[in-house]
Amino acid sequence: MTNLITTKLFRLAAIAAATTLCAAGLAGRAQAAEKIVLKAGHAASTSNTGHQALEHLAKELAAKTDGRITMEIFPNSQLGSERELVESIQLGNVDMTFVSSAVLGNFNKEFFALDIPFLFKDRASVYRVLDGDIGQGLLASLDKVGIKGVAYWENGFRQLTNSKKVIKSPADLEGMKMRTMENEVHIAAWKAEGANPAPLAFGELFTALQQGTFDAQEGPINLFYDMKFNEVQKYITKTNHVYSPWPLLINPEVYERFSDADKKAFLQAVKDTTAYQRELAQKADEKAEAAMPTVTFTSLTPEELAAFSSRMGPIQEMVKKKVGGDIVDRIVAETGKTGG
Repeated sequence: MTNLITTKLFRLAAIAAATTLCAAGLAGRAQAAEKIVLKAGHAASTSNTGHQALEHLAKELAAKTDGRITMEIFPNSQLGSERELVESIQLGNVDMTFVSSAVLGNFNKEFFALDIPFLFKDRASVYRVLDGDIGQGLLASLDKVGIKGVAYWENGFRQLTNSKKVIKSPADLEGMKMRTMENEVHIAAWKAEGANPAPLAFGELFTALQQGTFDAQEGPINLFYDMKFNEVQKYITKTNHVYSPWPLLINPEVYERFSDADKKAFLQAVKDTTAYQRELAQKADEKAEAAMPTVTFTSLTPEELAAFSSRMGPIQEMVKKKVGGDIVDRIVAETGKTGG
C-alpha cells in the first residue's frame, strides 16, 4: 500500500513538474513573441533633426518597454521616396516614417489645406492648428486610407533658393526651372509666382540641382544645409511661404499589435520626442545659416513679401474647391487669432 501511494505521489510530482516546465516554456515563447523591431525609414540625412528624433524615440521606447520594442532606422531614402514610404506604410513593408505633409495630400486631400502659401505667420499659429482639433482631426482622417498618424514633427518654414541670382520679387523668378514636391497645390502656387515648376523625388534633388536640371527649389534652411544643397545653390530668399510639418506615421496593424500598456508607452514616448524634435528644429535654421557663409541670404520687406502673397488668392480658392471651404476657413480663423 505504501509503495502504491509513493508511486502515485511520484507520478503527481512528475506531472506537476512537467506542467510547470510547459507553462514556463509557453510564457517564454509569449514573452519572446512580444518583442517588436520597428522598421523606420525616411528621406532626410542622418544629421537632420528628424533622424535625431527617431533615434531619441528608439531609446525612449526601449527604456519604457524593457527593451521589448526597438527600432531599426533607414535614412537617406534607402527605403524609397517620401511617397513610396507612405505607400509602404499602407502595405506594411515599413512600420514607421515621417514625411512632408504635402506628400499626404496625394493620399488624403484634406492635407492640401496646410499647403496654402502664406497661411501661417509664426510658430504659435502653427501649433494652435496642428495640436488643436484641426490638426488632430487631420491625423485621425488618415485611418481611412490605412495609415495611423501619431504626431507632427517640424520640418520648418520653407524658403526659396536658387543658383542664379538674388530674388526679391516674382519678376525675378520668371521662367526659372524650379523643383517642387509632388503636390499640385505647390506646383500651381509657383506657376502663379512666375516660375516653371516640376515635381521631383527629394532623394534625386541634389544631382538635379548639380546638373542644372533645376535652377531653383524651396524648403527649410536646415534641410538645405543637411542635404549639402549649399554646394550647388548660393542664394536663399526668406519667404517663409509655407510651414512644413512632418507627420509621424505608423502602420495601423503594427500599432494594434502593441498591448494596452505598450500603446500607452509608445504614445508617451512619441509625445516626449515631439517636444524634443521641435526644440531641435527651432534652433536648426539659425545654426545652418551660420554654417553657410558663402550663401547670400535675402530678407524681404513687408511690401516685397506682399508682392508674392498677393498672387495666392486663386490658390486658396483652388484648395477650397478641392477639400471644401470649411477646413480652410477654420485654419484661416485659427491663424488669425493672437497669443500662443
